[in-house]
Amino acid sequence: MADFLVIGALALDRPVWLEGALERGGRVAGRSLEAQLGPRLGGGGANASVALTMAGHTVRLVSLVAADDGGDQAIAMARAAGLDVALVGRRPGESRTTLILIEPDGERLVLGLDIDRARLVLPPLPSPADHPAVQPDGVYVRAAFPGADAWAARSRGPVVVHWPAPTYAGPADVVVCSADDLDPDVLAAPFEAARAVFGSRLSAIVVTHGADGASAYSAGAPISVRPPPAKVIDSTGAGDVFAAGLLEALSGDASMMRALDQACAWGAVTVGLASSAPVDAGPGAYRPFTP
Repeated sequence: MADFLVIGALALDRPVWLEGALERGGRVAGRSLEAQLGPRLGGGGANASVALTMAGHTVRLVSLVAADDGGDQAIAMARAAGLDVALVGRRPGESRTTLILIEPDGERLVLGLDIDRARLVLPPLPSPADHPAVQPDGVYVRAAFPGADAWAARSRGPVVVHWPAPTYAGPADVVVCSADDLDPDVLAAPFEAARAVFGSRLSAIVVTHGADGASAYSAGAPISVRPPPAKVIDSTGAGDVFAAGLLEALSGDASMMRALDQACAWGAVTVGLASSAPVDAGPGAYRPFTP
């Protein structure tokens, strides 16, 4: 199996399952994990990494967590999920609190509490120069932490980048983004807009549309795929796992059509789980690409 490297957030999510939809000026009851706002493993990097691990691959998570008890707990949960956390660095300050508000239809709202971005200065990631043996078969850049560019350049296979990523200036073969995050002028010409940012190495941009599937734009004709039917329990992490499925297939030389099929299938599995990182997925839930 392959050796992947994922660069992105490792966090503790605190889910709250709401009894009704959020409405301006309304009032709604909910329940939390263990009835005390208990944490579960989350963060975009961890979400994608767990799915790749459950598909049978070795995954190194490159991330930064606070040097406090919350950071210790996040690392312990990631290790228990089978992730290699040797490349998780520590940053000064305290862990941030993230609430995941989940409506009855599975849609979620991510609420980050008490984020002081002006004071949050991230140190560089652990340096690739200190780990010369790490030569991944594919890289997913979920968050453009300082030093992500150098790790992506180590990849022997495809580099998939979550976009928009304003501070990322490294290599990218495919960028993945939600249509909700793109300006109308980008949606009008996705491939041209992405190539203007990432350069001629970029082969495609994949735009996701939630339950309506995803489309890939390149120098050729656009390709669109719809996901298989799924009962949505919690949509948290589905986009991250979609990107993981795309990377996994592309690293096996899948066509873009087959890679999109797999990515949509992995995303459909994820929305049916009550988790952020898909630690509750059963054996065989994330099937690796086979030529």
